[in-house]
Amino acid sequence: MNYIHISILPFLFSTLLFAFSPFLPVADSHGTESQTQASAERTLRMLLVPEKNTFEQRRRYKFITDYLSRKMEIDVTVEIMANYGEISVAFQEGRADAGFFGSFSYALTHAQTGIEPLVRPVWLDGNSTYRGYIFVRKDSGIETVKDMKNKSLVLVDSATTAGYIFQRFYFKYHGIDSMEDYFSRISYARRHDAAAWAVYTGEADIGGAKNHIFNSFKDEYPDFKEQMTVLAESAEVPSNGLAVSKDLNPAIKLRLRTLLQTLHESEAGREVLKNFGAQKFIATNNDDYIVLYNMVNELGIDLKEYSFK
Repeated sequence: MNYIHISILPFLFSTLLFAFSPFLPVADSHGTESQTQASAERTLRMLLVPEKNTFEQRRRYKFITDYLSRKMEIDVTVEIMANYGEISVAFQEGRADAGFFGSFSYALTHAQTGIEPLVRPVWLDGNSTYRGYIFVRKDSGIETVKDMKNKSLVLVDSATTAGYIFQRFYFKYHGIDSMEDYFSRISYARRHDAAAWAVYTGEADIGGAKNHIFNSFKDEYPDFKEQMTVLAESAEVPSNGLAVSKDLNPAIKLRLRTLLQTLHESEAGREVLKNFGAQKFIATNNDDYIVLYNMVNELGIDLKEYSFK
């Protein structure tokens, strides 16, 4: 602190005033900075990748963030990114403390900023993983990779596993080094639900997206189930998990992990999980992503230099 006093009396007066009036606002610049810093320390900035309909996604995650806000006595704010790669940029620029990451956006951000994985959900079906799908309409006449030549392909985002990395890996395995040359058009839907719907409505011939989203459409829309078929699927990778900045206070990291891993042990926590759509949260570490890392290595991707734009 940098106090400047021109006499002993003002000094004594200000000291006594501070002692007996602890909640009196301080008007100097240092006080303003302290208040700003304290406010920042009472806020946890959490980001989400745009997995599906943003209104539904925000509604579900609000049950989690409201619970964390109450238990931790801090303001947990949520922002849904415009695309999968933007979450990595936000962490690089110091604009985030925590986030729920898809597996590839996690690997990308881990390589570039050192984020630390904490937990991931176990969904109501008992799975804590997901797969990438390649799908078509049943009436498309497409059954093999050879049938796909010069057809249109819709993917999700170049920073996703289930909606880009798996498809690149699959086509490379089948001898296609350049998807751009093989398909007549490649478009990016930005969300898994939009990619699945684009194929169903005939906007694209072939699609790639996350199995949970595709299967939820099958459950919800009988005609989607009747008209669509899956031609290929990836190995399992971890479901969208919570990872935090390496610079986050260790006490907050521990508190987040503990609260989420014990959520299923209380009645209030089970209600939160029910509304969120999960059974519980389990611990997650970097080794859980080995299947993804193997695909990345086969594709020759340098995660530290990867451009998702």
